[in-house]
Amino acid sequence: MPVKRIGIVGNPQRREIARTIDRFADMARKSRVEVWVDEDLAGLCRGGDGFCKREAMRQGADVVVAFGGDGTILRAAAAVGAAGVPILGVNLGRLGFLAEAGADELEGSLERLLKGDYRVEERMTLEGRVGDGRPFFALNDVVIEKGACSRVVSIEAWMSDEQVSAFSGNGIVVATPVGSTGYSLSAGGPVVHPSLDAIILTPICPHSLSMRPLIVPGDQVVRVRVRADHSELMLASDGVTASPLKSGDEISVHRAAHKVKLINLKGLSFYELLSRKLAWSLNGRD
Repeated sequence: MPVKRIGIVGNPQRREIARTIDRFADMARKSRVEVWVDEDLAGLCRGGDGFCKREAMRQGADVVVAFGGDGTILRAAAAVGAAGVPILGVNLGRLGFLAEAGADELEGSLERLLKGDYRVEERMTLEGRVGDGRPFFALNDVVIEKGACSRVVSIEAWMSDEQVSAFSGNGIVVATPVGSTGYSLSAGGPVVHPSLDAIILTPICPHSLSMRPLIVPGDQVVRVRVRADHSELMLASDGVTASPLKSGDEISVHRAAHKVKLINLKGLSFYELLSRKLAWSLNGRD
């Protein structure tokens, strides 16, 4: 599909990204492409053809380019993912597992976008809610944990109506295959190929030697009940606090109806990406 309008999002807390965004916007406009910048960046950037709300990008952008790290890409997915707008990540952070391009590759990346020389990959997302509350969505993970308090919490988990675990610890991560390389991995979870239809449950610091991560089919409904004798319970969706929790709350998580579209410019396979980003290859040490 020809790209005629590009939306740009970035982390407004990082003022140093403004120059990179302006450079990309100038190149795109010289190629007669409309560029609309997230209004959160007003005051940092020149704004291309103007600033707009992310809701407007959902309606009118052909692609959205996210400048920053994986957190910025996750925020872009929350804003436009349900509308099926493809997202290209430009890594201005450290690891940038979801990002496809670097700051030194802007010209070539734009050229590929305009030529349609890229692959769009669809990734599953999660929908969750606390009790009968409003739904929230996650491309990476839903995290339920104890917050700043040093005391453990009790976690009970069900697959639909069948209980599968009950343990004390710091919490639990419910992740997508895309999110398997995020917090879940740091908590000891497995790396899962992002094309799989699966949900990963990873306990956080369980007070049990037998508790291990669990991978279940993507059509399962995960129910988690949290209990604690303190009130500092936290639920986060893709790193953003989604809802305050109290002891006894039940959280349900299942596969969402929509998928997020991520742009693969370089054509790297998942295994090549693992080798590069996680230094799994001896050749990557030189």
